Amino acid sequence: MPKDISRRDFVKTIGLAAISGVIIANPPGAYGMDAYPLPNSSAAHAMSRICVTEWAGFYGDPLSSFKARFEYYTQLDVDMIRLETGWLNHPPLIEALKNHPFNIKYILYVLGISKSYSDKYPNERMVDEHGVTDWHLGPWNIDFSETTLEAGRVQLQQLVASGLAGNVKELVVDCGPAGEGIYPANWTLNRQGEEAYWCYSAQAQVSFRSAMQAKYGDINSANDAWKLSGSHRFASWNEVLIPKPSTEWARGAFWNDMLLWYRNSKRDMILKRINQTQSLAKKFLGEDVKCIVYLPGTAYTQADWDVAVRDASGPASIRLMMDNDWLMKTAITKGCILQYTGAENVHEVRNIVRKLKAIGSDAYKSMWGENAGSESAGRNPIWLGEVVINCGIRGVDYTWSNWLFENDGVTPSQTYKPFEYMVRMIRAFYATGKMLPPYLKEDVVHRAAPGTWMIDCYESTRIMSAYPDALKATDPEMAVVQGGQTQRILLKFPFESLPNGCKIRSAKLVLHRYLNYHLNITAPLAIYRVTQPWQAICATWKEADLGVDWTRPGGTAEDAKGRPFRACAHLVPWAITDVPPFTTLGAKVEWDVTKLVRKLMEGTDYGMMIAAWGNQPCNKSFISIAYDDPSLRPILIVETIKP
Repeated sequence: MPKDISRRDFVKTIGLAAISGVIIANPPGAYGMDAYPLPNSSAAHAMSRICVTEWAGFYGDPLSSFKARFEYYTQLDVDMIRLETGWLNHPPLIEALKNHPFNIKYILYVLGISKSYSDKYPNERMVDEHGVTDWHLGPWNIDFSETTLEAGRVQLQQLVASGLAGNVKELVVDCGPAGEGIYPANWTLNRQGEEAYWCYSAQAQVSFRSAMQAKYGDINSANDAWKLSGSHRFASWNEVLIPKPSTEWARGAFWNDMLLWYRNSKRDMILKRINQTQSLAKKFLGEDVKCIVYLPGTAYTQADWDVAVRDASGPASIRLMMDNDWLMKTAITKGCILQYTGAENVHEVRNIVRKLKAIGSDAYKSMWGENAGSESAGRNPIWLGEVVINCGIRGVDYTWSNWLFENDGVTPSQTYKPFEYMVRMIRAFYATGKMLPPYLKEDVVHRAAPGTWMIDCYESTRIMSAYPDALKATDPEMAVVQGGQTQRILLKFPFESLPNGCKIRSAKLVLHRYLNYHLNITAPLAIYRVTQPWQAICATWKEADLGVDWTRPGGTAEDAKGRPFRACAHLVPWAITDVPPFTTLGAKVEWDVTKLVRKLMEGTDYGMMIAAWGNQPCNKSFISIAYDDPSLRPILIVETIKP
């Protein structure tokens, strides 16, 4: 981590309690946002960077609740609120927004099939291979453009009438289920199992036949291109139907044609939606309002496509048609802002940023990072802030506000404090280019006895030669491996959290065993001092940070004599321990790291690396800081001497 701001000075200035994860129900303003102020710079507010998506379950709250919650948002330095269709039906929410200067991001949902449309066209729905229907308008619906245009117009007219049109700065384009440019997903239908194809309505089949007839003209030309024979050859275009996935005769060229049509149908629909939304925004909200295009999930790859063609089936990325590369380029061409809807997935955020850079676009700088609307993602705002900063994207759209408050909607939850710190991280970085120190909970240092301290690890990961781009900071496991492939462990501890001025009598690293990989041998594992900055969230075998390579792949470190680390070289590690065969989950392994800790506390601290010693094969697995049970996570036991 960059040492632009000393973590020791930070802790000394504000105290551990000021960044505690412990929340006490206090009135707005009681959390001391000035405890770690930002430099006086307008750069931090050059654009909205902190958006909170108001949970729809709060829409029916009384005015008093909105006022209290919005005061908290003000204290949190939130500058934008994202709202879904339906909020305009709640006068208390409208009134509260008029009295607070938040920018509004409005999700203009228009693809839900209304009762009037269903009454007029009772059989006009997308249908999957199981005969299940969906509730969204799709590419093959009659009156698609007219219906969606009217739905958008009605909502924006209501918005103008509310008096809040001037607050809307960004408008989300409804491109599919939950606004995303995908076909219906299981989570939008509250069902489990394999994702489906949605091309089995009568209208979709007609569209496919028409597209193929336009491509091939004669039915026999199509049969030949699809390499069909015998009874599988179609006698006329009227007989052409898309069969269920995994149908044997459909494998190969036929399924490739089907996928191209399926993808292009979605693309045509999305283009209509972008053009339509931009036209409505210009008419009702003004020239400066930007439209947002969501980037869903994980983009399909050419390998995914090839598998789908071969098997006449396909993985979820193909069935949902996660066409993210096209979406990115199209959104940029149309002047839209991007928003990635799973920002806790740093691997995909990193891929998106790299792809944008590869095409010469800096659109990632204005791209929102939105966490998935699950509790596991919502309860970890610090991680979201780290993704934003390390990947260089615009800011966080936090989903949902109910993770910040208890059920009453006004009492801060345990997530409030970490969210507050996340905001400080992002604001400080974009104002100054400097990183705040890691968020430290109150109990990061435990006093075990007079002069004896237990220090929690705050960053851990493993780097893997066989998967040189793999990101492993969120794995509950880390390992040291040698033979066939190589894995190493990286760790950081907040030594600056120890009492100021103390001296180290002794220091012991304690790890706990995770799994047994059937190498029933005792192997020596050695510890080296890392000599290059790294971030666990981005560290891989190749990279120490996003776009920053290790000086030497596999980690830059040195031994106790200051010599560069090299595998199997005759080095003197800072510590070494013989690790026996696996016994039980949680079994302790210890290293005497006294000399290394003294060295790290004297100067620059980039943490430590654990690697195999010598040429002996080994596979030793340990519990990381992402493990569910905090009592088994990595820890240092330090004995200090008063100065």
